[in-house]
Amino acid sequence: MPISSQFCRKILLLWPTLLLCSSCYTTRVATLAQPGSEMQGQTVNSFFWGIIQSPKRVNTPVCDSLGSNGLAEVTVKNNFGYSLITVVTLGIWSPTRIEWKCGKPCQKVGKL
Repeated sequence: MPISSQFCRKILLLWPTLLLCSSCYTTRVATLAQPGSEMQGQTVNSFFWGIIQSPKRVNTPVCDSLGSNGLAEVTVKNNFGYSLITVVTLGIWSPTRIEWKCGKPCQKVGKL
């Protein structure tokens, strides 16, 4: 059964609408710690449906240098481009953006 030209036109009009209406999704985890630094981030990649991850561990050298007692906030972001890459590669490559804020440095109390 051949596809009608009217159906093709509807699809062609629907596609840009879907692209314009698409957005990213974000998951945010916050603690009671007060932020002590600006937002920092890194793009991480999963390959072959999560079997291989690059990097295996996300390091926070600025938080370590501040002497903070952990993270105040972590945000995991995914946008239309990242989702498109995941779909086109059938999950073989899946990028994600991770951002974080360090907690305020611990205040030293007295001498030990």
